[in-house]
Amino acid sequence: MKKSEATHPETYAQLEKAIIKQFPSLSKRLQQIASHALDNPSELALDTIAQVSQRAGVQPSSLIRFAKEFGFSGYSDMQRVFRTRLTDAMPDYKERLRSLNGAEGAPSEEAKGDASALLDQFVEADIVGLRRLQQQRRIGPLLDQAYKLITDSEIVYVVAHRRSFPIACYLAYAFSQMNVRNVLVDGVGGMFMQQAGHATNRDVIIAISSKAYSPDVAQVVREAKQRGVKVVALTDSPLSPLAEHADVSLEVQQASVGMFRSLAVTMTLAVTLIVGLGRAVEAKRSHGNGKRSKR
Repeated sequence: MKKSEATHPETYAQLEKAIIKQFPSLSKRLQQIASHALDNPSELALDTIAQVSQRAGVQPSSLIRFAKEFGFSGYSDMQRVFRTRLTDAMPDYKERLRSLNGAEGAPSEEAKGDASALLDQFVEADIVGLRRLQQQRRIGPLLDQAYKLITDSEIVYVVAHRRSFPIACYLAYAFSQMNVRNVLVDGVGGMFMQQAGHATNRDVIIAISSKAYSPDVAQVVREAKQRGVKVVALTDSPLSPLAEHADVSLEVQQASVGMFRSLAVTMTLAVTLIVGLGRAVEAKRSHGNGKRSKR
């Protein structure tokens, strides 16, 4: 008898795609699990169902129901797919983060009384985050897409709030240094929406936000998409309200010490975006000069 074909995702990439596609139709409880799973894939690969359910704030039965929603026979069957991600990338994130943060993600007792030890925790946490970014297989092609959107645009609008605003300031500064026309949407005088509203379908918006997402930045992205404006998002999850409407979504999973998150990984991605864009701009200008010289 011929063996029936698998009806569930066989790789983490396939499962991630399926979760994102089905997310709007899931119940609120399953959406909660989906967000936790995509934010903490190493946890689902290595921990027991009891441990994962406790951290996700759900019952173990809900995790089983979530697995069955995607065609798996149960949690262990789904966990095998999450483990393929670790096998492919071979990161040891779980042990490193737990040794840094303790069981609840808080600074260790040693770090609480030693400034050097606390610094070590933040540095090591950022190293983990940077390696996660480095091992994203899609990041190169996504950056290339972002370069093209920016070089083809007339004006770049850079949008961010609160803790993400320093990234926006850096991007605006760097764009100006490269003579790339840009607007830093800073909301001075309560004109945030009005500033962003000037973007047209000839422009591109770079929107930056992570949990808890800025409602204003999310609204700018939604309205921009409705007007046909291209959007590049710098965010932290494929389920982010920015990623949902972005033409290109660059996602950074940041490690943290306690409740404090560093911007080091996001800034590294921003610098990479600027340097790569500089090369793309020069290549475009050289190509244009070459065409004129042949005439």
